[in-house]
Amino acid sequence: MRRFWIERTKKASKDADLAVVMLWLICFPRRPFYAQVAAANKVQAAIVKERMQHLLHWNPWLNDLVEIIQWEVRSKKTLADGSPMAKMDIMSSDIAGAHGGTPNILIMNELSHVVRWEFVENLMDNARGVAQGLVIIATNAGFKGTKAEQWRNNAITSEDWCVHVLDRPAPWHDSATIREAKKLDGESRWWRLWMGKWQSGKGDAVTEDAIERCFRLAGPLDRPEPGWIYIGGLDLGISHDHSGFVILGANPKEQLIKTAYWKAWEPDPKTGEIFLPDVRETCYAMSRLFKLDRLFYDPHQAKLMAQELTQKGVRVVEMTFSTPSNLSKMATSFLQVIEGGKLECYDDDTGRLRRDFGKFNIVEKNYGYRLEAVADQYGHADVGTALVIALPASLDLLNGNLSLFTEEDVIVDVEEMGSGAREFSEEEVEALPKELRDIYGGEEEEKYAFRRRERMSPLDDIS
Repeated sequence: MRRFWIERTKKASKDADLAVVMLWLICFPRRPFYAQVAAANKVQAAIVKERMQHLLHWNPWLNDLVEIIQWEVRSKKTLADGSPMAKMDIMSSDIAGAHGGTPNILIMNELSHVVRWEFVENLMDNARGVAQGLVIIATNAGFKGTKAEQWRNNAITSEDWCVHVLDRPAPWHDSATIREAKKLDGESRWWRLWMGKWQSGKGDAVTEDAIERCFRLAGPLDRPEPGWIYIGGLDLGISHDHSGFVILGANPKEQLIKTAYWKAWEPDPKTGEIFLPDVRETCYAMSRLFKLDRLFYDPHQAKLMAQELTQKGVRVVEMTFSTPSNLSKMATSFLQVIEGGKLECYDDDTGRLRRDFGKFNIVEKNYGYRLEAVADQYGHADVGTALVIALPASLDLLNGNLSLFTEEDVIVDVEEMGSGAREFSEEEVEALPKELRDIYGGEEEEKYAFRRRERMSPLDDIS
């Protein structure tokens, strides 16, 4: 075996064991070799080096065989030209300099903390160039939906990898230490570091088991389903931020809410900005497809887009984050539907929505509660935030609270209305705004009519 995955819990001697292995090989080389120990950052890279220095301190005789000079460990046994027979470089992704070379031994430490994946991918490519090379990946449990989890899954399913996982506290920790860590670290961090359970994110708003229960749908819908009312949520970021759009379906009879569709946008690498026309057209097209009853948005950056969507016939409603009652509604709705098993979701191949749920922390304020998202390289939980924006209205539908739905004219499908609907006259069509005329005439030649809300609530549509 030339590929090893070593996964351990916190303070389970992972770095000390790596230091022992490498010191043995460098002190007693039987042939020339070159090794690399890489980590996500300089602090983590220094841990193995420190463990080696401690071993040299307590075993002075080893100093006759090996020396540590800055970020290099060298065997004092030399080749004919005076160069070390064995040498090891300690490096990290945030230390300047080239990370080339073809190592006989590559150790990638703390893989779950890596952000710059190009760094470790290049090292792995170099290691593959050595026919008899050895690769050891050592890490704590990390986060689901990340590259680290993809590498882990590959190691577990591959016959070329030998996998060792310790998913419980090391035996030398007493129960008092474990209890104190759980009290101080928070649920997500404690489960990940002390119990070796991979988590959806750093947030502690809901448990990993509760998040897991939500994701039981295969994928998005391609059309609305009978008996479901659809609500949209938009979280818009413009510069150096991500954006998210979510459509939730609510079914009062089944007492369920589910994700019908969602989409995320990332900033253009060149401009650092979101291409807003794409966001607007997607919101318009999907609002029309699912006949959204409302599209909720935070007006901080989306006011202009909301006006444009209104002109196109989309019913938009502000969900202002600066209003404490809105923040409390979103937080309590999120906890209620997840812990109550009322939310069903699908995810993409990267686990983006699950990752967003895992970023949420619940924070108690004097006005109630609010959700705060932990930012990472994937953004600020924008898809998750868009979902949370739409949740209070969706939950109102489940609870039979129809105060959200005002007595306004809305567009509905004539076939769904039955005999109670009528088509527009030519004069009425001409009087419509251009955007509503486009919908009325539609590319699909669907027939629509206006009706009043006071005599038919959304629940009447499905009764």
